[in-house]
Amino acid sequence: MSYINNMENENYIMAVQRTVEIRNNYGGAELARKLGISHAAVSKWKVIPPFRAYQIAQLGDYKLEYIRPDIKFGVGPQ
Repeated sequence: MSYINNMENENYIMAVQRTVEIRNNYGGAELARKLGISHAAVSKWKVIPPFRAYQIAQLGDYKLEYIRPDIKFGVGPQ
């Protein structure tokens, strides 16, 4: 496995851990209410979906890059 694949895997693992952290911090039901979705939807997340990560970042407690370290937000074709 290459170094890049290892880094991507480590970042994904951090995203999984941060999903648990954020869900525990807000409480699954409260996070669902804030996002306007069902608690069942929140409890199914292994990682927070990109759009939901953006919404959570807008709540002000977490930065987008912290929530999903496995995604390079704002990086597009040059």
